[in-house]
Amino acid sequence: MDNGLLSPVTRLGPVHLKVTDVPAALNVWRDALGLALLGEDATMAELGAGGRTLIVLHAGAEAPLPQKSRDLFHVAIHITSRRDLAHTAARLKASGLRFSAQDHLVSESLYVSDPSGNGIEICFDTPERLLRREVSPNGRVTLIATDGSAHSGLEPLDVSGLLRDLGNSGYIEPKMAQDAFIGHIHLRARAPEMLMKFYLGVLGFRPHIQSRTFGMFDCGTERRAHMVAFNIWARDELREPPPGAAGLDHFTIELGSAQELAAVARRLEAADIPVKRDGRVVSTADPEGNRLRLVVQGD
Repeated sequence: MDNGLLSPVTRLGPVHLKVTDVPAALNVWRDALGLALLGEDATMAELGAGGRTLIVLHAGAEAPLPQKSRDLFHVAIHITSRRDLAHTAARLKASGLRFSAQDHLVSESLYVSDPSGNGIEICFDTPERLLRREVSPNGRVTLIATDGSAHSGLEPLDVSGLLRDLGNSGYIEPKMAQDAFIGHIHLRARAPEMLMKFYLGVLGFRPHIQSRTFGMFDCGTERRAHMVAFNIWARDELREPPPGAAGLDHFTIELGSAQELAAVARRLEAADIPVKRDGRVVSTADPEGNRLRLVVQGD
């Protein structure tokens, strides 16, 4: 029976990005972050971990994505151990690239961008540190840790302390962890409430944070609450990306069965949202033009 909600097994698949220069982008995605190059030709590069494709870079962008453009904020690659996060921090430090680090309480994250302005997050989930999330009447979000302390979720991460997890051997793992996966995608938006009507009411994600005061709206599944997110932090400075700019080409949502894919396709068509079907691939776009493909896991 179709209850209008995506099943907990729903996950994100490959994210396709536009870049101005594939070799320059590989200096970040492959050399610094440690993704494996799975395939390459004159116009694209396919990267992943454990033999699975996570990121596909497409040549042809004419200019980097400007900051504060409506489009990609970052794509988040999640790893499953803090030691893997420490190795990533060590690779980034050795690369000389500018990066930042934040402690979100529910996760620890490293942030960097490729030369085309595509934002990247490497994230280690730490949900066991969160006791509860409090939302004030005016929409302000406060995270309460298990020790009772209050957090904004935007505190700086102690990178020096993180690197101490690697000991004194000097060894830095050159490759991204084999079990790394696309955990969430985060975009800048103009009208997040309208977008949530699409992602919640049509696609079938569950709501998580929905706060104009905090400036973020996100959604996910029963298993992963934070999968697709939109922020309005640029406020009045938000601009449309110029023609030919780098940024998101499309992202992939992998569903648990062909029956679920068919149910989502029916909801899209019932909402008069244009779709394109190609076998067991359904392509569409959200109300702000962000393109996505829905597929069945394993196809």
